Amino acid sequence: MKTYPKWLQMYVAFFKVGLLTIGGGYAMLPIIEREVVQDKQWMDMEEILECYSIAQSLPGVIASNTAVFVGYRLAGVMGAIVCVLGVITPSILIIMGITAVFTQVENLEVVQKAFRGIRIAVLALLCLSMVRMIKASIKDWVALIIAALGFLFVMFFDGSPILVIVAAGVFGAFYYRGQVKS
Repeated sequence: MKTYPKWLQMYVAFFKVGLLTIGGGYAMLPIIEREVVQDKQWMDMEEILECYSIAQSLPGVIASNTAVFVGYRLAGVMGAIVCVLGVITPSILIIMGITAVFTQVENLEVVQKAFRGIRIAVLALLCLSMVRMIKASIKDWVALIIAALGFLFVMFFDGSPILVIVAAGVFGAFYYRGQVKS
């Protein structure tokens, strides 16, 4: 059996992520997890959660940011480039194809109904991703309280998600110091 270079395997894995995901970056997270953690076993769940956390806290698209961090962890700068190219290539190709025909069919009833169904599927993927991240991230009561306070602050008090991320990071750095695996 022929073994392909790791950079090609990485490109194909992230190409599949970009190709199979409709609904934006958060919908890609469970597919990235399946490809990187379950199928290829390039990382474990803790490592992929670290990549998600860093990608979430930086400006830009979470899918591309995650691809950069995963690629960098796997193969340095070249890995980051390969993974981000893999994840964006399908979108570019699909957008080019869709724009060629979409203006002709966007008002058709079947197209409108298809998009309603797609939105529901995307919501299900987002819920799956959220449940998996909660299970992997909340290990004690303090983490649960941090998550709940952050959610309440953003949801009901129109608080800044950036402020929540920074505050949780600072608090976590002090509270959990010395408890991180080496």
